[in-house]
Amino acid sequence: MAHIPDGGLTGAPDAARGSAPGEAPPPATTAAATTATTGEDGTAAAPSPMVRGWPVVALRTVATLFFLLLLIQPVLAGMFISGDVDLLKLHETNSFVISITSWFQVLAAVLVWRPGRGPLWPIGATVLLSFTVVMQDGWGYARELDLHIPVGVFMVAASTALLHWAYGYRPGRGRRG
Repeated sequence: MAHIPDGGLTGAPDAARGSAPGEAPPPATTAAATTATTGEDGTAAAPSPMVRGWPVVALRTVATLFFLLLLIQPVLAGMFISGDVDLLKLHETNSFVISITSWFQVLAAVLVWRPGRGPLWPIGATVLLSFTVVMQDGWGYARELDLHIPVGVFMVAASTALLHWAYGYRPGRGRRG
C-alpha cells in the first residue's frame, strides 16, 4: 500500500482510503450502525430514551447538604448541654433548615425517577426521612430526648445510606437501583 496525494492509500479498501477532498463521507454500514437503527427483524427500531444525568446531580447536591446539616445538629446540642445556652436557638434554626432541605430532597428524588428514568425507591426513602424530620422537631420541642436522640441517630444513618447510593448510582446503566 502506498500513499497517494488525494489522502488515500493505494491497494486499500474504499473505507480505509476515506473520502476525496470536497466529497461527503460514505454512510456508516457497519453491523453496529445497522443494529442501532434497525431491530432484530430488520425493521426500524424506536430510538432509545435519553437518560438524563442532571437529576442525579441535583439529588447528590441536596442529599449532601442534608447530610452535613444533620451532622451539625449533635454538635450544636452537645455544646448547648456543655453550657453554651445560645446554641439551642442555633440548633432550632438548623432544624428548620433541615426540614426545608428534606422536602427539596424529596423533589430531587422524584426528578431522579422522572425525568431521570431512575428507580422509584429513593422517593419513599426521602419521604420517610422528611416525616422523620417533622417528628424530630416535635420531640425536640417536647423535650422527649428518649425518642429525639435515637431517631436522630437513625436519620444520620439513613441519610448516609442515601448519600452512598446517590454517589454510586450511574444513570443509564440498567436497573441497578
